[in-house]
Amino acid sequence: MFLLAALLTISAVADTVPSPMVRGGEVGAVRDAAVVLHRQPETGLVSLRLSVLANDPPGYAGAGHLIQHLLYPGLRDRAERVGGRLQIQRTSDAIVYTATGPAAELSYLAELLRSALRPPIPTDDAVLRAERELREERLAEWETAPSHTRSMLRAQLFPNDVSAAGTDRAATRYSPSSLPRAWAAMYRPDRVCVVAVGDVYLADVQRAFADLPEPDPVDELEIRRDSIVLGALAPPQATRAWLGAAYLATDLEPAAVTVTARLLGDLLRRRFPNAQVDAEHWWTHHGQALALIMALPGSEMDAGRRALGTSVATLLDDVDEAAVAAAAQAIRREMLFYARTPERMAEVIGQFVDREGDPNAAERFYAALAALEVDQVEEVLERLLERTPARVETPPQELQQRRR
Repeated sequence: MFLLAALLTISAVADTVPSPMVRGGEVGAVRDAAVVLHRQPETGLVSLRLSVLANDPPGYAGAGHLIQHLLYPGLRDRAERVGGRLQIQRTSDAIVYTATGPAAELSYLAELLRSALRPPIPTDDAVLRAERELREERLAEWETAPSHTRSMLRAQLFPNDVSAAGTDRAATRYSPSSLPRAWAAMYRPDRVCVVAVGDVYLADVQRAFADLPEPDPVDELEIRRDSIVLGALAPPQATRAWLGAAYLATDLEPAAVTVTARLLGDLLRRRFPNAQVDAEHWWTHHGQALALIMALPGSEMDAGRRALGTSVATLLDDVDEAAVAAAAQAIRREMLFYARTPERMAEVIGQFVDREGDPNAAERFYAALAALEVDQVEEVLERLLERTPARVETPPQELQQRRR
């Protein structure tokens, strides 16, 4: 499936909200928090997505995600009592909890999510288990070639976008006493957004989330900045050659970047039919980037490197109105397909709101795709040609024969 890394942190192109949401969407407020509703009365379900804008305190990178790991088992069990399910996610923009279950259990599911906003009081054993889980996540970002390539590219383009799993140095500061203080530095009601999708009404959702916890007083934390890991935490495991090139695109039209990524990916797949090619639009509050990632046999590594280096210029010479229209239409269809369930619709709407603070941003992006013209894509390509991309190369590992 062709997904949007702008929404899903590392995938390729987009999920956004279809026109039915334009007709059914409502926006409200609970104290300082934002509430967005998309009614789907035919489902009998509700999916509630609660996000807190990411703001790990300096020196405590990963603390928000660690708190999610501490809370998850209890929240999951409570959701299952009413036939629901709970998911957690830590994006570059927010700490996210999503509860999905019967619409009749709106109040119960809302209370479950509200409880995640209270500072945890964990045991030493629970903190150690959560630290181990985050450590495994950090290593997983580097050990396999696909995630290694993406992590290296993102580190070059967005050095302040620290891994959601934190750093080894920050992990030494996690403790039952420090985590409530770290949470107090992160949580405020005005950093909360609730997206509800399903067979519910806006007034009911607002009432269910009317009593958000008060923030605790913020104690001064002694650390002023995080220690950033500049190199890989582990060597990548690669049986093929992996090549990556990524361009900063923060100042460019998002819909045009998405379509350009699609067209570049198609171009490289035609050139290397046996290769794995991912063309991705990365988009968070840190900025935008267009990333091209290829996996191909080691014998084709040189040819792949040349193709990556010339792909932007080659597409600029060949792009036309029909290709742009076809790519934009294909992306719109994939958006509709991805957002077909309440959980995914809530995810799509919520990630746009988290990133831009505008409950209508997803609708505007979807509409911009329909109106996109070839000269907008040409402008993106021309601007990319002026920029030096971040690059990553990982040759295939050589198998060592065992000596007898």
